[in-house]
Amino acid sequence: MTSRRTFLTDPSDVQAFDRRPLRDPSIVRAWCEPMLRPAWAAMRPGDSMPLAGSPRWQALNDDDPRKLAAVLHAALAHLDESTPHAIAARFARELAAQHQEEQALLKETAAAVSAAMSSAGALNQHLPFCTLTARRMTYATPPLTADEIRRRAFRSWGLADHPATRKRAA
Repeated sequence: MTSRRTFLTDPSDVQAFDRRPLRDPSIVRAWCEPMLRPAWAAMRPGDSMPLAGSPRWQALNDDDPRKLAAVLHAALAHLDESTPHAIAARFARELAAQHQEEQALLKETAAAVSAAMSSAGALNQHLPFCTLTARRMTYATPPLTADEIRRRAFRSWGLADHPATRKRAA
């Protein structure tokens, strides 16, 4: 049997997101349910299931159904935490927390820079962009003629106004 390398661009290839999960927690839960029923029946009202490995769990007899149920609960919890959805949710929470920390740091830094510039008097000399735009719109400039545009263009390109560089209007 030859193994074929998977290519992401191959449309007939089965991608990781198309595959069935390697393990299904619901099947394991269905298998564990008959073993968990006696443990729940053995519990008194207000009593909680002991955690596997805790002193309460160690104090139980080996034939006590609650001891097995505690281990099964730990195994089911591990199985649930290992699903791709749970891993993706944990990763998304970590990214969101990191993003919030970065945003808080940026906000703090911006406030510090603004305070430093204000105390140095640097902000008094410069106007905000919105004020400059409003002032530009207030004072209308007269439209330029074609000769004025040509003269400014030649000046900005560093060309001399010479008959050889001029074009005649047809």
